[in-house]
This record gives sequence, structure tokens and C-alpha cells, in this order.
Amino acid sequence: MNKLRATAPLFIILSGVIFSLYLLSQVPDDIYFSGDGGLKALLAKQLSSGNLRFDLNLQVPPWVHNIWDRGLYPFEPPFSYKISNLYYITFPFTFPLVTAPFYAIFGYRGFYIIPLISTWIIWVNFYRLCQSFKLDNFIISLGLITLIFASPLTMYSAMYWEHTLAVALAFSGLVMIFSHRETEFTNKAAILSGILIGLSVWFRPEFLALVAILMILVIASYIIKVDILTLATNKQIIFIISLILTVLCFFILNKLIYNHPLGAHAFQVVENFSLQDRLLKSLKFFNELKGNLFKHFPIIYFALTISVISIFKVNLRLKPVIIQILLISFLFLLIVPILIPSDGGKQWGSRFLLILIPLLNVIAISGFEKTWQIKQFGIRYISTGILAMLFILGFNLNIIEGTETSYQKGKKENIEVLNFLRKDSNKIVAVANQYVGQTFEDTFKQKIFFLTKQPEDVSKLALALNEQGYKQFLYICPVYDKCFSSPTIPDQLKLATQQRELIVKLKKIKENKRYRIEEATIL
Repeated sequence: MNKLRATAPLFIILSGVIFSLYLLSQVPDDIYFSGDGGLKALLAKQLSSGNLRFDLNLQVPPWVHNIWDRGLYPFEPPFSYKISNLYYITFPFTFPLVTAPFYAIFGYRGFYIIPLISTWIIWVNFYRLCQSFKLDNFIISLGLITLIFASPLTMYSAMYWEHTLAVALAFSGLVMIFSHRETEFTNKAAILSGILIGLSVWFRPEFLALVAILMILVIASYIIKVDILTLATNKQIIFIISLILTVLCFFILNKLIYNHPLGAHAFQVVENFSLQDRLLKSLKFFNELKGNLFKHFPIIYFALTISVISIFKVNLRLKPVIIQILLISFLFLLIVPILIPSDGGKQWGSRFLLILIPLLNVIAISGFEKTWQIKQFGIRYISTGILAMLFILGFNLNIIEGTETSYQKGKKENIEVLNFLRKDSNKIVAVANQYVGQTFEDTFKQKIFFLTKQPEDVSKLALALNEQGYKQFLYICPVYDKCFSSPTIPDQLKLATQQRELIVKLKKIKENKRYRIEEATIL
């Protein structure tokens, strides 16, 4: 029995690994969960080919660049910005850079190695943290089950996104700090934890909130001698220096590449909003993020309930380190909405708050351990029943519904269009929405994309193509966009030129539940 308890956590982690590999098997080649992945993949492929530029340097003839510069570039803000006459994606260069070697070696599947391994590292670090708190293996097993099979975190293991990597870095640093509260915190540990948490900022800007929180706690610990404020015991200065230097290095690189320390992200958050707009949006984002977090990770209700009850019940009193984790989580939830440009868009659970999943899960199982020890009034069984109910809700939502929504929905339609584009002889593709180009980025090596949101954009493109000798091009209208006409796409457009009047005739050649493809002929 003891041997079974000892091996149970490792068996659960192994089960999670197998399930995450199953999720990866559900991902079709060259199709991404989100258009963000397509943009990052374009830059990663560029870097893997040896073209070591951080702007998106798509290889097209000069006449195409001229049309792009006139407003028909396939991507636009907030996903792409033109800086110093170069086009940059709005996401940090770091994730495409670190995934580029894996793409060069393993092809498309190489994109998923880092997100996958990062998720596994989070699980292992959660296990290590629980062990440092001297939790029973039975309690640790319950914590791993809820983390892996009742939270949105696992859904991100097979998505080409940098969130799991950033969480793995930050959580690894925090685990080093939290697990050494009762033991000696060495200089090496202080430096390494500072570097790891600082590196998370290199991949996700919301982790600047965590950096700010940790700095505030360190400063406060010098002023107010309270245990819950004590961080990196006796090594606060070394920790803060390594943390700040790591973040500063990223700011310097951003300044050199984008001419702004915050990178292209600054155009979304810093420069495009007034203070009043920023605060109003932050309040809106806070409510949306909070609601999304509670919906997709119902175990939070148990964690918060135990935290409140522990204030009044001595036998449920939480350890200082658990209170510190709760404080950091609460402050993170408050600050992040100020730093982000949106509520997350297409996602499964609140991706900007993924770091809170393992942190709040620690609080939940630490509280459950205390209720498990109370045999009076059936407290043990009541808390077990509540936790089991919340687990079932989380499992049903994340594993069953999450797998269907994140890895099945729209897959067939996207594959149909991708295969069609690969076989179709037309080289020019006009799209009504930039998400189309992001979704089918793999065809950029054989097609040239233009963003044509309005009738005049299609006319502008047709005139330019006519000058280059092109008589046909594709026009793709996705179901989520009204395109340039409502309720129907017109059969033809008239173009005025100095020589003669031209007509663009549109004929539907393919349609499914998500896309309608027209072939445009210039007459």
C-alpha cells in the first residue's frame, strides 16, 4: 500500500504525458489552434532557414511590396506593425527564435516540442513543491489529478503558443523560492530563480506583473517584518539583482530591434490608449479574466473557501508560505489586466492567468489536507465530496469539452481549404480578413496573400495585378467576416482605368461551413 502511494504521483504524471501526446496527435499538420501560431510559425520558419532577421521578411517580388505598402499587406494591427519601413509581428521574437531549431530538425511537429515539455516540467515542479511542503503522497496525487485533468493548463500542451514555456520558467523560479522557506536559500538558488522568473518576461509580457509583485514584496519585507512578506530569505538583494538584470537585457534587445524597450507590444498597450481608456479596459479585462478563470478551473472555489474559513478556524490555519502564494496570486490577478491588450481572444481558459492554475491548486490541496485530518462532524467526507464534485466539473469542461472544442472544431473545414490552396494553380490570394492568411500560413511559400477588406481594396489589387499580367486570383471570405458585401458577394466589380474599363467577375468555386472561395477573373 505504501509503495502504491509512493508511485501514484509519478503514475499520474505519466498518464498526463500520454494524454498530452494524444492531444498532439489530434493536431493536423500545418493547422494551428489560433492565428497567432501561424504568424509565429512564419517568423520561426524564416529564422530556421538562416534568414536571421526579426522583422517578417516574406520573400516576394518588389511589385508585391509596393502593393502591400499601399495598404494591402496580409496582416494588420494588432497582429502586425510597420516599424521603420519593416513589418513586425506584435509577439516577442523569442518564441519563434527558440522553436526555429526544432522546426529545422523535426519539421512542423518540432513547433510543439517546447510547449509539450514545458507542460510536463510544470507538473514535475508542482510535485516537487508539494514534497517540499511535506504533503502526503495521497494529497499530492489528488493535486496532480486536478492540475492535469481538471484545469485548462493541459489543453495548452499541444498548442503552438508560448504560454506553457513562460509558466514553466516562472513557476520553476517560484518553486525554488517557496520550497526553501524553511531551509537555506543559497546564492546559486537566488540567482537561478531570479533568472528563470525574469526569462518568463522574455516570452509573455504579463509576467512583468509577477516581477513587480516580487520586487514589492522584497522591499516591503525590509520595512515591515512580517513572515508572509519574507521572500528569498537572506538573499533578497542577490535575487532582485538577477531578476532585474534578466528583464533589462530583454528591454535592451527590444530597444535595438523595435526601437522600444517593450517591443511591438508597446503599440498595443502603451501608445494606443490614454490613461482613462487603459483603466476602463483594465476593469473590463479583469472581470472577463476572473470569470474565465473561475469557469475553467472550478477547484478555485475550494481554494478560496478554505482560505476564508482558515481566518476563523485555528485547525484550518494556512501556512505562511501558502498565504504568500495566495497574496501573489491575488496581486497578479489585479495587475495583469493593466498590461494586456485584450481578454485573450480565441483561447481555452484564461491564457494570461495560466500561472495561477498551479499556484491556486497548491492552496486547494493544502487546505484539503487540513480538512482530511478532521474526523468530527464528517468534515473529511464533506470536503472530499465537494472537491470531487468540482473535479468532475473541471474534468468534463476541460478534458471532454476542451478536447472537442480546441482540437476538433473546424479542423475538417480548415484542412479542406488548406489542401485546396496547395493544389490550386492561382498564385494570388485575396482575403477579407487577416485571420485567413494566419490560418493558412503554410501556403505562403507558394501563394502571395493580400488583405482586401473593402470593395476598393479588391479594385486596387485587380488593377495592380492587371498591370503585372495576372488575369485571375482567388478571393476567400470566412464565415466570421461579412467581407466587402452584405448579404451576398457581388458577381462583378467595375474598374476604371485610363485606357479602358475593366471588370472583375467573381465565381464561387468552393464553400464549406467556414469559408467561401471565389475565383476572380479580370476582363
